[in-house]
Amino acid sequence: MPTTPTKALETFANPAPDRDYTIRMQIPEFTCLCPRTGQPDFATLDLEYVPDRL
Repeated sequence: MPTTPTKALETFANPAPDRDYTIRMQIPEFTCLCPRTGQPDFATLDLEYVPDRL
């Protein structure tokens, strides 16, 4: 696992390109710093997407 941020995004071929499906992820412990106050913010992050192509 990297110790510094990177812009590289790992990709891989779709093993079932003829199948329609939706990817859903929930990250219940998302934390960040407020850019205005510098105080910690806590959230649940919900991601939903339909894979298309690289």
